[in-house]
Amino acid sequence: MIFRNKMKHALREGRVVFGPMISEIRSPGIAILFAQAGFDFFFVDMEHSCFSLETMSDIVMAARAVDIPVIVRPSSRKSEDYLSRPLDAGAAGLLVPQIQDVSDVKNVVKWCRYAPEGERGVALARQQTFFEAGNTVETMARLNEEVLIAIQIEDRRAVENLPEILSVPGVDVAFVGPSDLSASYGKPGQGNAPEVEAAIRRVIEVSNEKGVIPGIHTGSIDMARHWIDQGMKMVGYGTDIKLILQICKSSVKELRTLVSG
Repeated sequence: MIFRNKMKHALREGRVVFGPMISEIRSPGIAILFAQAGFDFFFVDMEHSCFSLETMSDIVMAARAVDIPVIVRPSSRKSEDYLSRPLDAGAAGLLVPQIQDVSDVKNVVKWCRYAPEGERGVALARQQTFFEAGNTVETMARLNEEVLIAIQIEDRRAVENLPEILSVPGVDVAFVGPSDLSASYGKPGQGNAPEVEAAIRRVIEVSNEKGVIPGIHTGSIDMARHWIDQGMKMVGYGTDIKLILQICKSSVKELRTLVSG
């Protein structure tokens, strides 16, 4: 049974989608919580977490049970198994980090798309099909259609190479990582620095020219509004750590008022 990636279809229809990122909460129940909250998708971060493949797989399966797409950020762009194994586990797509040039993107597509679009290894009776492979040719074509491939634009070299990078067939989303991008411009933590803002606008411009969906991650409602107004469609919002801290700090502050004075 092939999943329908409702987030990818929403993006193709021009809608804006929102999703947080997890890197600390290991319970599969987080998928149900995010679905109940109304998010369109969420990221599982394996680049900056200690999540194992088993943890990721359990979370993905819970997410599929409640029909919320999961985008996995692998720990590296440099190896086929880092990319294909989350997809075999049923992830709705990947957010591939550390992209710098065309060769990176060609490898991503090659490893994540089945023939004839790529060279992804064929193992169809897995979680991605709920263990029913079906007709091989049809299943491969459907998975190529439903899986979303986002490449992370977080280095000034990627911005400089953007027209060539986004000309590679098979890429769905150009997704800005503002923290690393600002650092690569010598402005760490200054996502609103003029050269960083110009680079992000460049991502939107070239994405639109190449028929690729632009996206960005932010922890601020105001910045989310700003970049949506500029044309961003796939919006990552917050992390499990920050969302929990935010509500806890706010609640504790209010609770303290009950006994102050």
